[in-house]
Amino acid sequence: MKADYDVIVCGGGLAGLTLAYQLRQELPDASVAVVERQKRPLPEAAHKVGESSVELASHYFGEVLGLRPYLLDNHLKKNGLRFICGNTQGPLEERPEIGPSEFPIVPSYQLDRGKLENDLRAMIEEKGATLLEGRSVQDIELAESDDAPHVVKTSGGDLTCRWVVDATGRLRILQKKLGHRRPSPNKSSSVWFRVRERVLVGELVPQEKAEWHQRDVDDVRWLSTVHLMGKGYWVWLIPLSTGYTSIGIVCHDEHQPFPTYNTKEKALKWLAENEPLVHERIEGLELEDFCMMPNYSYLTDRFASPQRWTCVGEAAAFVDPLYSLGSDFISMSNSYTTRLVGDYLRGALDGEVLEELNQIYCRLAEDAARTLSNNGRIFPHGDLMGAKLWWDFFNYWSFMCAHFFQGIWKQDAATLKKFRAMQARYYQLNSRAQTLLETWAELKSTAFGGPKGFVGLPSFPSTLADAHLELKEMRSVDETFAKMERDLVIGQELVTEILAHALRDLGSEGAAELGRRIGLSKDWDLPIGGERFEIDALPRRQRVDALPRIARDMERALGRVNGDKPLAELLDLALAAAASAPTMPQPTA
Repeated sequence: MKADYDVIVCGGGLAGLTLAYQLRQELPDASVAVVERQKRPLPEAAHKVGESSVELASHYFGEVLGLRPYLLDNHLKKNGLRFICGNTQGPLEERPEIGPSEFPIVPSYQLDRGKLENDLRAMIEEKGATLLEGRSVQDIELAESDDAPHVVKTSGGDLTCRWVVDATGRLRILQKKLGHRRPSPNKSSSVWFRVRERVLVGELVPQEKAEWHQRDVDDVRWLSTVHLMGKGYWVWLIPLSTGYTSIGIVCHDEHQPFPTYNTKEKALKWLAENEPLVHERIEGLELEDFCMMPNYSYLTDRFASPQRWTCVGEAAAFVDPLYSLGSDFISMSNSYTTRLVGDYLRGALDGEVLEELNQIYCRLAEDAARTLSNNGRIFPHGDLMGAKLWWDFFNYWSFMCAHFFQGIWKQDAATLKKFRAMQARYYQLNSRAQTLLETWAELKSTAFGGPKGFVGLPSFPSTLADAHLELKEMRSVDETFAKMERDLVIGQELVTEILAHALRDLGSEGAAELGRRIGLSKDWDLPIGGERFEIDALPRRQRVDALPRIARDMERALGRVNGDKPLAELLDLALAAAASAPTMPQPTA
């Protein structure tokens, strides 16, 4: 098969550039070209959204690609994700705050996308990739036989390759052409912009509110990705190394219609109504690079094909920005692609491996979309949001991160099948956890909730902190599977504790309705029977001593609300209501 290149990457954004870097690094004999319509120099301070990275992507950028020294020298080290819930019209210091109390040991970064992509273009050329700037991809014509090259039609002429990668972002040439796009349950929209100065969350709280400021001992709160949460929406504040601040509004369409904030003028008016302290802080500043994206979430049923193509980054799927997972899906699709291309060029491509990786990727995106949908009623409540974050972070670190950090995706077809069976079990537990949290929010009678002013996430010591720190430990495949089994049991206990918090919070009237709506059953594979729920009736000291560790950890972090009846009675009410209700469809693996 004669072709101009072994691999052509169609698109030179973050996904395409990092893939080209990885391909040249891991497959130095492969000829790689990147076709990108924009020429350098890119504007450093204001280029693209997607500045915040979390653990999986940070591991990819820093360790897999080996860019950690560059990131530490040229971008900001990130102080985790921070969430501020509660009454959006009141003082910020009175709103529940959820976030790290100190810098996380596992690193992550705030990425200035313009600077990063400028630098990556030079890096891939140094690695030996061909960068064709100023040429737009007009079409991708896939070969009809295994021994023929693909044709990439560009504004500068046709190019041929043995393997083609669609990294065209939302243009999604192959997904649209081949009909692989799938709808997402997440119905949300967003606008964002930058301002030419640092907007620090601490500036929104008067200095005389010493207790709030003293929680930030090392003056690093501003290095978090800050989420200001209200019913049906959140606003991000992200600092950039150039001194700019990225600000975005993200709304669930059900609660906040897109036409109410989809221009600069409307966005400012929306901020004045919903987050007045942010509006007051940026009033008079120019909103630069104002962009919008209605109904931004979509999924796919195929990111990789035996026809010798893959889609990476947003050319495959996009879930939601709440947990900054966009770069995670870049990292996974790039790494899976690099593995498949390497196997193909060596003449060892296994069709079963390709299909397993395709299904793993699609299910990971589907699971993330489930996690990040229908949360608008959760956002204002510190207790509910804290419980959700406990579960979501534990699930993310114990499963999605673990599979990537430990290289499960590099294994043979039999191992990938075993992993996918494990994935189905985690997916089912996550579906039940999300249904429980959403229903708790629907039934909550107060506008805001939560007994704690500050929830450390993760707090030390705790089960959650252990899960985070264990990301740094390297394990064999067998050890990784054994840990996933153990973590699944801990996850079941964690979801059980969320149920306990919900039942006590909702009381006897809400408990029955909760059980009915979620179809609660002892067949849920949760430890909801026996002594765990009887422990709550013991005297305080005995009760604390008898509680499982996960229960103590969650109560210490989130606080505890007393129900109007003993927990065991509230559980019986929920189970009885569910048993007498019409059969509800249950999550399937």
